Amino acid sequence: MALKDPDLDLNLLRYLVTLVELGSVSRTADQLGVTQPAVSAALKRLRERFRDPIVVRSGQAMAPTPHALALAREIAPMLATVQQLARGKAPFDPGQARRSFTLMGSDYVQFFVLPRLCAQLEARGADVVLDHRPVNPRMGAPWIESGQVDLGIGYLLEPPPSLRSRLLLSDRQVCLLRQGHPAQQEGFTLERYAALSHVAVSPGGAGIYGRRIDALLKTQGVRRNVVLTVPSFLAVPYVVARTDYIATVPSRFAHYFAGLLPLRVLAPPIPLPAFEMSMFWHERVHHDLANTWLRQEVVRATEDLAG
Repeated sequence: MALKDPDLDLNLLRYLVTLVELGSVSRTADQLGVTQPAVSAALKRLRERFRDPIVVRSGQAMAPTPHALALAREIAPMLATVQQLARGKAPFDPGQARRSFTLMGSDYVQFFVLPRLCAQLEARGADVVLDHRPVNPRMGAPWIESGQVDLGIGYLLEPPPSLRSRLLLSDRQVCLLRQGHPAQQEGFTLERYAALSHVAVSPGGAGIYGRRIDALLKTQGVRRNVVLTVPSFLAVPYVVARTDYIATVPSRFAHYFAGLLPLRVLAPPIPLPAFEMSMFWHERVHHDLANTWLRQEVVRATEDLAG
């Protein structure tokens, strides 16, 4: 494996991990305190060394390749260990050092991420305690900044500069409606979609999940007819199954419940902004080995959730 190459520059690996984490040459340059040409040169060397693009253009951002994600997953804990040892700190052993972590996320996170994460930690024999609190769009960033929350998982519209982030998944948005819904027989135009009775998910009443959709629809001269707003993703399929309401939700979520309830999944009449879920943490714990280990476990637990 390339990581065993004795001539591999440790500093080059820092570029790889940061590029994968931030998905941006300019942000990587700012984070590492170097110039953008230096990052571009490092990226070229990484591509040659690993014979892989490492990151590729995806919309307005740079998305890591599967090989780069796998490399970063192995390398990041090693770099953190080196940094901790340089500071005279012992590596974190999840099987020996009992540790508590506070997480924050929506019921989507509780439903799809927590079961995978807990099963993974149990299989690894990790002696940790997780405390998961509901998402709070208004207090999420302050809680992470103050240390009340170790790791936030979800979506923040404008995270403050003190928070780091990493995109975990991007899933396409689809329409969820009951079997036999009239929209299935009629032309499912943009105007028809907007005029239907919509259920919107708004944890904490902030409306963050539908804001990008509504902004796009506004450019098309239409507006969703929202008749019900709920704080929970899990309430949506049960409401939709008993009404003529429609909901715009992540594809994985829609197809899961379409297998349990009399529901249908339709593609929206126009491409909608993707449902994105990231993790957020404070700069203060970025180099903490225990928190680094937790973030890597969350990445592993969400690898198959990309839609």
